[in-house]
Amino acid sequence: MKSRRLLYSLYGLCAVLIIGTVGFTLSEPTVDNPLEALYFTIVTMTTVGYGDIVPTTAASRVIASIVMLGGIGAGIIALQSIFDTVVSKSVREELGLPERRTKMKDHYIICGFGNVGRQIAEQLSENGEKFIVIEKNKEKVAAMVEEGIPVIEGDAIYEEVLKRANVENAKSLLATMTDMTNVMVVLTAKMLNPNLHVVSEVEDYRNAAKLKKAGADEVVHCHEMGARVMVCKARRLVLDPVCGSEIDPTRAVLSYNYDNETYYFCSEECLEAFKKNPVRFIELQRTLDTTCKIKFGLD
Repeated sequence: MKSRRLLYSLYGLCAVLIIGTVGFTLSEPTVDNPLEALYFTIVTMTTVGYGDIVPTTAASRVIASIVMLGGIGAGIIALQSIFDTVVSKSVREELGLPERRTKMKDHYIICGFGNVGRQIAEQLSENGEKFIVIEKNKEKVAAMVEEGIPVIEGDAIYEEVLKRANVENAKSLLATMTDMTNVMVVLTAKMLNPNLHVVSEVEDYRNAAKLKKAGADEVVHCHEMGARVMVCKARRLVLDPVCGSEIDPTRAVLSYNYDNETYYFCSEECLEAFKKNPVRFIELQRTLDTTCKIKFGLD
């Protein structure tokens, strides 16, 4: 929109120059050639008024009036457009203002920037993933701007805020707030983008069903997952990345190497599901691992 306005204003300036040059050439007897007419147009348009050339006929006075008014108007609009498109971004960075609306696509949306949200942002950043955070706490927003973390200030339960995060073109949304807030966020996000992959944290396991009904694809119960990970580590077991079953890697029959990492499976069905979309299950496992590390200090 801003670039279009700048383009139109430049068209306007060019039109004023053409009208003035042609008009003065035809209507002003003291102008001998188009170059003088162009000079007269620029002097008139900028209201410099050197006095070396002045309109002497009624027609040239009309042309001069059009050039002055049109030139001033188009010039002001052009300067405003240039400021908006070139200067405003630098000013926003200097002032430390959060994003108003993101143009990211195929990105992650993190709702809430508590301990879990921060760790998720760090994990995504380390993996070179695009993400933006939605946070309503002004102090946290200011701190994130200082750190260079992309953030939108607002409450993620509202459609307008999720649209500013471009939820329609996002890869996944991670809800890390209270259970009831997460329910509202998931419900709103799925309404705006039914195909969005949503992972939600749940504090009280009794609310897991509500989150599932709201549209969450994955629900992470921190305490249950933390306990399972602790028990697995104590028993030296691993979890099937698809169904979460406990597996002894020394006795596992089914395994698959992906991206220099070995994964173990309890059945052919889980193995085939993983092969079809390994990134999805790996990202989910990373989310679970991150949450457990934060809640329980696991390595």
